[in-house]
Amino acid sequence: MDADFDKDHQGHPQDERDARVSACLSALLDRHGVAIRHQATEIAHICAISVSQARRKLRGAVWLFDEVQAICQYFGESIDAVLAAGTPAGRAPAVSSHARPVSTYPATLLMDGQRLPCDIELGALCTTDTASSCPSLVAYHHPQEGWLVTVQARWQKEAATGACYAVAQLQWRNQGEQTRARIAVLDDDVGSADALTDWFNEVGYDAQAYTRPEDLLALPLAHHDAFVVDLILAGGQTSQALVERIRREQPDAPIVLLTGQLRGGAASEATLATILRTQGVTFFEKPVRPAVLTAAIQSGLDRLRHQHD
Repeated sequence: MDADFDKDHQGHPQDERDARVSACLSALLDRHGVAIRHQATEIAHICAISVSQARRKLRGAVWLFDEVQAICQYFGESIDAVLAAGTPAGRAPAVSSHARPVSTYPATLLMDGQRLPCDIELGALCTTDTASSCPSLVAYHHPQEGWLVTVQARWQKEAATGACYAVAQLQWRNQGEQTRARIAVLDDDVGSADALTDWFNEVGYDAQAYTRPEDLLALPLAHHDAFVVDLILAGGQTSQALVERIRREQPDAPIVLLTGQLRGGAASEATLATILRTQGVTFFEKPVRPAVLTAAIQSGLDRLRHQHD
């Protein structure tokens, strides 16, 4: 049966249902030792879909019943039991005031301008009625960044949407996990952005795909250690202004510029030459081999590390 997954979900809008299923399946994989960065690959293998499709489903795209059933059967759990770990109002797992989830979740602690990787166990759901009784440290799920931990006052000030939970337990990540380089991939072609991101994640980086400059700029640029940017974005605009801003805020970060539109004339050689001359970027013409691109980025990161040693 290839119908959209809607079991026991008749009372909720489709996007909320799919987001809930995504959260439940992510928690299922986490319980069975599948790290967040490998979950899309695992789902792609089980469901016989592409990694890019799996990644979109984990972000809240439509699930088919057969896909959900296949994943649950693969790990030997029932659909009802898996869905019991979810909440109907977003990607966060449901946590009552009397129970805690069975697993911990990778998260980022926002503290004094720093972003510190950690693992958290979620406590009670904080609602308007119970906010005063919740501890100062709370967690909420960001659609792009995953679980974020901050003080309740900051969460309320930023008017974050979705569920907010008390943090029952927080554990720092070990040093090896903290040193994974973070790479931003900006390409208006979703398939290209996801393919590069999947490659970087598979070879040990922490990569995030973006298709619009404003999505990348919604986060502090310091959140990323390196950048892969397409020269020509949607609507024919160039990424020159974005590259210049990245360079101002991240003077030493490796920046790799890509384009496949030089020969057709859509990309200006003069614009490219200006960026290369003034912004200290590396350039590759598409199609580029991911291994070559990775080597260029790692070389830049190594030079930066030696400068700081």
